Amino acid sequence: MGQLRDAGNIDRKVFDADELHWYALDVMRQKEYLAGYQFQRRGCMTFIPTEMGFRKKNRYTKGKMEVARPGLPGTIFVGFPTAPNWFEVMRMNLVNGVLSLDDRPRRIDTASRAWVEYRAHQLDGAMTLERHKVKVKVGGEEVEIERSVALIRVQGRDVIRTHANLKAKAAQDRPVVIRAAGERARAIGAMLQNMTPQPLRAAA
Repeated sequence: MGQLRDAGNIDRKVFDADELHWYALDVMRQKEYLAGYQFQRRGCMTFIPTEMGFRKKNRYTKGKMEVARPGLPGTIFVGFPTAPNWFEVMRMNLVNGVLSLDDRPRRIDTASRAWVEYRAHQLDGAMTLERHKVKVKVGGEEVEIERSVALIRVQGRDVIRTHANLKAKAAQDRPVVIRAAGERARAIGAMLQNMTPQPLRAAA
């Protein structure tokens, strides 16, 4: 993968053939873990910056439950096995576009200091789905049904279970490349600024 370099000082021109192709993607807010799950099912690796917190179980009790939430809303990092075909990626229902500092995708150099330091200070969350049998009342009678339950796994530990909504969909008219701004530009700009822009269409 090459030696660790100072952020922004060296633009690596050649990647090793066996390296994953990492990019920052803009996805639907509050669906970051579901989008990551979809990419994992396609054979990709993901990194979803995650923060931990607590919230009330419900408004009737004082008890709190631990929850995981995206640390950079609307953003996930995906490692593709080969150079991604962005037009295929954009057909996925939760993807809004690839994040960049200009109008072309920028592959992340995972040996750069900016990437290594950013990852070292972030928890990584991922979602898995389970089918659970639950009892509900239908017409006054109690029946047993199956329901999808999402487990958010943070650093190998299951944190929260919640009913998963699998029907969300991104807007149809959306750009392939989205310029990172504000909080996202501050968080990931150093990883993108000196990387060589990649073509929009590449072998899948």
